[in-house]
This record gives sequence, structure tokens and C-alpha cells, in this order.
Amino acid sequence: MITLSRRSHIRSSIVAGAVAAFVLAGCASTETPAAQEGAGLTGGESIAGKTIVFQIYTGPDTPFWVPAVNGAKAAAEILGVELDIQYANSDDNTQVNQIQTAIAKGVLGIATSLPTTGSGKAVCEAKAAGIPVVTFNVNSLEGDEAGCVDAFMGQDFVTAGAVIAQRMVDEGLIKSGSQFFCPVEAPTAIYATQRYEGVMQVLTPLGANCDLVGVGTDPAEARDIMVQYMLGKPNTDGILALGAVPLSQATATASQVQKPAMPIGGFDLSEDILNDISTGKIVATVDQQPYSQGFYAVMQLGLRGQYQLFPSSMATGGLGLVDKSNVDAVKSFVPDFR
Repeated sequence: MITLSRRSHIRSSIVAGAVAAFVLAGCASTETPAAQEGAGLTGGESIAGKTIVFQIYTGPDTPFWVPAVNGAKAAAEILGVELDIQYANSDDNTQVNQIQTAIAKGVLGIATSLPTTGSGKAVCEAKAAGIPVVTFNVNSLEGDEAGCVDAFMGQDFVTAGAVIAQRMVDEGLIKSGSQFFCPVEAPTAIYATQRYEGVMQVLTPLGANCDLVGVGTDPAEARDIMVQYMLGKPNTDGILALGAVPLSQATATASQVQKPAMPIGGFDLSEDILNDISTGKIVATVDQQPYSQGFYAVMQLGLRGQYQLFPSSMATGGLGLVDKSNVDAVKSFVPDFR
């Protein structure tokens, strides 16, 4: 692993979902009113008006969370519950305090993203208090603390890494002995290590390699680090970005080092990434669908409260790739739903 980053944090991106008709407008508010009269489930134990906390580890300015929040709002409207949207601003202590406050209030459930292990004890306190916890997007908990989470809504990172690497192989862009560049926001985060594991499952049998490099979450800083890497390794054959930030900077990086035709693939969606796919500068990107992550995390908690149904984990995004064949159909859904 090569680590050049001065920052280390979970990545942003923009992705997909369904049930668009129920989405509420906006995504920056911290609290969403209960559903309109007539909404909600029938039968079971009524959860109308109760509160589900939807907690995001980073801040509200990260574009990736726009569809995730919209999905969560849509589920809350269907359920007839209050949705309390909270942001931990990338601080473990803030996240812990928010979880403990939710426990004290006796909320119906907590949906949260856990890119670090710092909130594991608080999650187990919620479980002990009888409050179900569903994680979305990333869950770093291990051992006994992992058992305090009821379900996970998110990507199968290893499989997704293998899928994009195999696509590049199938296109003839990664060959025996190829040397690729795998930039990622946070190289030690579970999403990064597992995506990289999947990539290397495909590359290693070919005798090919991909250097894992940390580039941080700031686009300008990421591009600077990527350019430095490329200048230091001029024989690099292509870029396989493992997060939205480096993928969004990949084509500019290739142009800056005078290799504009370099093969590029990666993860996540944004308007810039989709435009680069349309023009053929990016081969394909993995769509992990945060709208689905937000929607199903909240919906599972509602079903748990109303019918005592055990939450079930879901691998969002499946094996789906966005490429030139389907990019036009996707563009209109970014950033609200994908």
C-alpha cells in the first residue's frame, strides 16, 4: 500500500434507488415532519409519529448523501414516522453523543453509517436499550460489537471491486503485466481495503498490479496527489479509482500528465463522472445506489417497530455498472436519486 494522503476519510459519491414518487423535496434539513394524513402501515403496533434517527457520519455538504437522504425521507413518509436527520461532521465523539441522546429519547430506531469503530460501544448501548440499529453505506464494526447491528444496507465491496476490474480486463484494458493506479480517499477504510481486495482477486492471476494510494476527500488535493504519483510512475497503464473523489479527478489527471487516452474505470456517480463516461474518457463506474441504502435502512426499522420483523441485510447496487450503453438513462436521476 502506498499512502500519500494528508487526510483520511470516507468517500463521497452519488448513486441510485427507486420509489421516486415518494421523495420529499430538499435534503439539508435536520428534521422531517411525519407523513401526511393517511400514510403509514396498517395492522401491527402503530408507529405513527414515532422518531427514527438517520445519522450521517460526515457533514451535510457531501454530495453523496443527497440521494441517501431523499430515500430515507421517502421511507419515513410511507411509514408515517418522524425522521431526525443528523450529521456527525466526521467526529466520533459527536456520533457517540448523538446515539446516546437518541437512546435517552427512546427513539424507534437508529439508521447510521459507521466508517470507524469509534461508536461501537454506543451502538451496543442502543441494542441493550431495545433500540434497533441498522447501518447503511459502511459498517466497520467487528467482533462482539458487530453483533449489536441488526442489518447492513450497502455494497458488497469485494464483489464490486472484482466487477469493475473484470470489466477492464474484458475490454482488453488490463492485461498480463499491466501496472495500474488505484487511488482512493481513505486507504485504510473498510470500503477501500475490500474494494481493493476484489480488484486484486482479478489482477493477481494475470500478473497485473494496482498501487493503492490515499488521496483524501478534497478534489484539488486529490488531483495534486494523483498527478504527483503519475509523474513519479510514468509507465502506469491506467487508473482504477476506488472512490468518487479520485474518479472525478482521473480524466483531468490523465490530461495533465499528457496521457488523455489512458483507460479509466472506478466507483460512484456524479455529473462530471457521467459526462466523462458519455465522451468515452471513463469506461465504466460501479453504481452503489445510496438512495436504496437510505430508503431500506429506514423502512427496515419501521417494519421492525410495527410488525417485529427482523431487519435483513441488503447488498445495494448488485453488479450494476454505468457505461456508455446506459449513461443517458441515468443522467436525469443525478443527484436526487442516483
